[in-house]
Amino acid sequence: MSFSSIPVLDLSHARDPDTKASFLDSLRHALLEVGFLYIKGTGISDDLIEDVISQGKRFFDLPEEKKLEVQMKNAPSFLGYNKLGNEITAHKTD
Repeated sequence: MSFSSIPVLDLSHARDPDTKASFLDSLRHALLEVGFLYIKGTGISDDLIEDVISQGKRFFDLPEEKKLEVQMKNAPSFLGYNKLGNEITAHKTD
């Protein structure tokens, strides 16, 4: 896997029948050959993005005991907070 820049894909191209096939080819390349990418043209408003960032910062500013109330291990969906250093993959801390 060799690349010289991070792929930037415009999601609006996925919604246009004339550009969808090309978008999907680019997406496949980014995921299989590079492993990550940037997405633009999502249609998500700047206000919503800023609100989500603000809420995330407020969450991480909470005391640890409040964050632990929503630990991943307490949720059947396994979604939620995980304390730094608590995730282990292949017997190693992530």
